[in-house]
Amino acid sequence: MTAALPRLGGVSADERLAAAVDAALRDRATSVLVARGRDVLIERHAPDPDAGRPREVASVAKSMVAILIGMAVEDGAIKGLDQAACDHIPAWRNDARAAITVRHLMSMTSGLDDAGLALRGVTGDQFEINSGAPLRAPPGSRWAYNTAAYHLLFHLLARATGERFESYAGRRLLDPLGMTATSWITNEGVGAAGRATNYYSAVSTARDLARFGGLILEAGGGLISPGMVTALTTPSQALNPSYGLLWWTNARPGLDAAGQGWGPRFPNAPGDTVAALGAGGQAVMVVPSRRLIVVRQGGPPQGPQALDALLRSVLDTLDAAWAAPARGD
Repeated sequence: MTAALPRLGGVSADERLAAAVDAALRDRATSVLVARGRDVLIERHAPDPDAGRPREVASVAKSMVAILIGMAVEDGAIKGLDQAACDHIPAWRNDARAAITVRHLMSMTSGLDDAGLALRGVTGDQFEINSGAPLRAPPGSRWAYNTAAYHLLFHLLARATGERFESYAGRRLLDPLGMTATSWITNEGVGAAGRATNYYSAVSTARDLARFGGLILEAGGGLISPGMVTALTTPSQALNPSYGLLWWTNARPGLDAAGQGWGPRFPNAPGDTVAALGAGGQAVMVVPSRRLIVVRQGGPPQGPQALDALLRSVLDTLDAAWAAPARGD
């Protein structure tokens, strides 16, 4: 705790904040961290020897890849978000998939059919297999959460930069942010061209994820432009306005990852809330108007509104604390 918060109705805000975090830990979280800007207000872990160690972040890694794609655009390696993906995916150059852009892949509107594609443990060449997916719908005409299409972005980034994905990600994102406990989940496959590295997600800690969330609060922190951060974290299309470019947004109502539940992703949070979300309740929730970052890692919570409830409890406590008059000794 960086500083004591004021007392609210006879109970300190620190205690109320701890109660909100403890409730999340009872609901299968293994790590919860709350930060205001660079100041960590509270960080707690479940009574488990592995709780504070790097843990798989699932689709939170999508938002990391989004930032890296944005960086590659600004580095000139990718011509723009509307560049044709077939410039780096040769199998698409001579058919209708040539219309797919980088933006389509990031906004989940590529139209690619991922039926039957393995998302884990691929024994072949992931890039070769996933780039062979046919179109189910014209690009831009259908929103569908497509993890296999996202996996292509690891390879597209490497091809565009001429650098191994791990090298580029370390040099541009992880090392500058001090995310020393974060690494990528890969395996090795064998395809027509021989051995290949297949990419899936990442492992990270609550502290590293808070550093990543801080990049959004700091409008890119000098690593990526504020304009690109805005482009990634605002609604990207009208089919599902809750989705940006591999980021979830709270600015407008939309669908969840299953394509259901029309409404705001966080009904009790400000409209400027954005989030990197992964299966099982992995989350980096950022509220720029409050300078707030809330990280949750762990097992699947009991209900679908658990993340919203955690965020609301934290917001209610801190809003009251920041509004409370200063007290002298």
